[in-house]
Amino acid sequence: MQNITRQPIRTFRTPESKDAGQSQQLYELSLGLSRIPMNGNAEIQHTLYDARSASVSTKTLTKLAIANQYCLSARDLRSIDLQSIGFPHILVREQTILIYMLSLRLLVQTDQVLMFHVEGSVDSERANQWRVFNHDIEGKLRGNHGAGVSVSLPFELRVLEAALASTTSTIEAEYLLAKEQISEALRQLELQMASDEQSFIHSQLQILLDLVQVLSGIEQRARHVRNAIQEVLNDDEDMAAMHLTDKRAGKPHAPEDHQDVEYLLEAYYKTSDAVVQKAESLLGKIQRKEENIQSILNVRRNQIMVLETKIEIAMLGISSATLVAGFYGMNVINYFEESAWAFGILTSLCLVGTAVIWRFGLRQLRQIQKVQI
Repeated sequence: MQNITRQPIRTFRTPESKDAGQSQQLYELSLGLSRIPMNGNAEIQHTLYDARSASVSTKTLTKLAIANQYCLSARDLRSIDLQSIGFPHILVREQTILIYMLSLRLLVQTDQVLMFHVEGSVDSERANQWRVFNHDIEGKLRGNHGAGVSVSLPFELRVLEAALASTTSTIEAEYLLAKEQISEALRQLELQMASDEQSFIHSQLQILLDLVQVLSGIEQRARHVRNAIQEVLNDDEDMAAMHLTDKRAGKPHAPEDHQDVEYLLEAYYKTSDAVVQKAESLLGKIQRKEENIQSILNVRRNQIMVLETKIEIAMLGISSATLVAGFYGMNVINYFEESAWAFGILTSLCLVGTAVIWRFGLRQLRQIQKVQI
């Protein structure tokens, strides 16, 4: 009796079962995402800095609780939890100053400042802004002379200056590093153009293109910061209302009494504007360099095309000689077999015909080049 071995049964998923599995997975994922708190119930982690001792504490509040606790509207907190850097702006309210500077989201009052943490809002490029602000925040809030802020300013203006300082210094540092890399890339490109290494030229141009994109991003961020500062500078009432400490003490400033705030904002306006102007100038320089390189490459391509055309003209003349050889290579009687002069005559005629075609082709090529010029 023969032993019969059973083969394992293989199950194949039909397209219908596969689609059903994907649909179930999509349903479960959508259901999980729908249960995430949104709107005013979304919890935001923040770090609180105390003006008296500069102590640090981390807490979590909802947007609704923040609005109620600090007398703000939902519209004021619209950008506080954006994962993107958004557009920088400064909002001045009765008891609070809201500062949105790229990855920095600050709520400033007379005796405390809240720095909000938004998951996903800080990437590798803007993380340095957080590090600079966190590193110097205690010294700046206490008004230490070596912290780079004006000691005579009230607490809320020292926070504003600290935020602007970390923002503009980060952008300026990014510009300086990008400028150094671009200068090195341009130098390498000039060396490769001199050595006529086409493959390396294209690779270096790609590197330069990536650096141009980085520089364009820096220029755009600096422009947004400059516009945000300029918007506050154009509003005398907002600048006067930034004196929260005096307002709390019953000494509100008149709309024209804002010289210290104006001087502070103008300093960082000039810094951000300088980065914008320098970045635009460097971008223009790179664009002109790319146009010059493109012109040189076009000239070289034209030279290659002319060389190829000359070779084709020469091959056309040689083909006329091979045509004669093909005629006389046929197995037919041509009455030249017995002639002693036949080889010399035919060879001379082929060379003369090749030369005539070559000269005629070159003359036509020169006329075409003159018309193009």
